[in-house]
Amino acid sequence: MKKKTIYGIAALLTVALTVFACKKDRGPRLIVTVQEEDGTRAAEAEVHAWYGPDAGKPGSVLNDVLMNQTSYTDASGEAVFDFKFSAVLDVDVIYYKETPDSINPTIIYVDTLFGHEVVKIEEVRQKSHENNYYSTVTVK
Repeated sequence: MKKKTIYGIAALLTVALTVFACKKDRGPRLIVTVQEEDGTRAAEAEVHAWYGPDAGKPGSVLNDVLMNQTSYTDASGEAVFDFKFSAVLDVDVIYYKETPDSINPTIIYVDTLFGHEVVKIEEVRQKSHENNYYSTVTVK
């Protein structure tokens, strides 16, 4: 009889812990893909994700150093940013495209291409580990 009671209590505790497991705040992760107009991924592009020029004004996004980040895209054209808070961010991209001369390939021309996007990211309370936001910026 004691064993049944102990097993019953253990089963109830297990169910209670499973159902009422703590949810944790998950800061947003922004994954920016940079591509050219023809769809070619842009490697080594500079990506600046920030809270925009209106930060600090009433009703605007918080003014925090952690919300102003710069990174470079990897070989697949992606840059990853981890933030702590919800925000509306400006994403500015500068890409220096190198093109060899058609007659003399030792001469390299550099074109500067720019891109801009506005994205919204949100901190959420959840059990899973992912809180990803994806954005594609086309440079022109």
